[in-house]
Amino acid sequence: MKAKIKPPKIKSGARILLVAPSSYPVYPEMNLSLGIETLRKYGFSVVLGDSVKYALRRWYLSSPEEVRLRDLVEGFRRKDVDAIWCVRGGAGGIRLLDSIDYDLISTNPKPLIGFSDITVLQNALYSKVGLVSVHGEMVATTPKIGDEIGFRRYKRNLELVLRMLQGEMLELRSPEEGPFPKTINPGRASGEVVGGNLILFTLIQGTPYGINTEGRIVFLEDIREDAWRIDNYLTTLALGNHLQKASGVVFGEFPEPEVRTPSPSVEEVITDRARRYIKTPSFLNFPCCHGGDEHGHHVYPLAIGSRVTIDADEGVVYMDEPAVE
Repeated sequence: MKAKIKPPKIKSGARILLVAPSSYPVYPEMNLSLGIETLRKYGFSVVLGDSVKYALRRWYLSSPEEVRLRDLVEGFRRKDVDAIWCVRGGAGGIRLLDSIDYDLISTNPKPLIGFSDITVLQNALYSKVGLVSVHGEMVATTPKIGDEIGFRRYKRNLELVLRMLQGEMLELRSPEEGPFPKTINPGRASGEVVGGNLILFTLIQGTPYGINTEGRIVFLEDIREDAWRIDNYLTTLALGNHLQKASGVVFGEFPEPEVRTPSPSVEEVITDRARRYIKTPSFLNFPCCHGGDEHGHHVYPLAIGSRVTIDADEGVVYMDEPAVE
C-alpha cells in the first residue's frame, strides 16, 4: 500500500469533468440533464468527457475501452479540471485497471466520485497510489421525474459529497426516513475506509489491485442480489481473512431481489456470515447506496482511504480527518 494521497479541496466555481467509465445513463430512469443542471445551480462548471458526450455504446459499456480510459486519465492530467465525477456505475470499470497510468495520477491527485461499479477504480487507485476518493452519489442516478421527495434526497446526497470535497468532517448517521441501523457486534472502531460494492470489492481482492484490510474499516453494500450470492461473496472474503483482519465492518443497505426464491432473507444471511467471522464492531444498514424506497436512494458518502470511527451501537460513522487537503 502506497502512502496516502489526498486530493485538493474544491471551491465554488470549480470545473467538474463528467465521465462514464462503466455503463451509460439510460433515460428516463437516469436523468443526466437534471444532474448537470443541479451541479450548475451549486455554482460549478461542468464539462462532458467523450465517454458521456459521444457514448459509442456497445453491450453494457458506455464506449470502447480506449475512450473510457482516456477520459479517466485525461481528467487527472488536465489542468482545467478540478474533480472527476462519474455519471453512473453499471459494468466495465474493471477492464481499465491494467491500462491506467497510475504514476500520472499519483502526481496529479484529484477527487474521483462515484459508487457501484466505480468501486474497482477507487480501490485500485488507493491500492496502487494511495489516492483518497469519494464513494458517493453520481450525477445521473436521479429520482423519477416529478418526485419531489426523491429530488430532496438526491440533492442532499450531492450536498454531502460537496461538503466532503470542501474539507468538512461529517458525522454520518441515518436520516429519520432512512434505514434503521442494526448492530451486529457492538463497540467503536477506527481505521481507513476501504470497500464499496460487495461483489466488485471481492473480485479485485484476488488481483494485484486488492487491498490489505488489516486495521481498516471495511464497507460493503450491494444491489438487489439473491441471498445465496451475497452468502458466496461474503464467505469468499472471509476465506481470504479480509473480514477478520478489519478493525470494523460497516454494511450498507442490501435490498431484497425483486423476485425472491424460497430462501433466507439477505439480512439473515449477512448476519449469519458476519457473526461467524467478524468479532470486531460492525453494523448493518448504513444509508448507502442501492437501497431505498419509491422515492429513491440514500447515498451517504464515504471517503475511500480516509480515516473514520464507527459506532456500531448507534450506527454512526464519524470522519476523523478531512478527505481533501
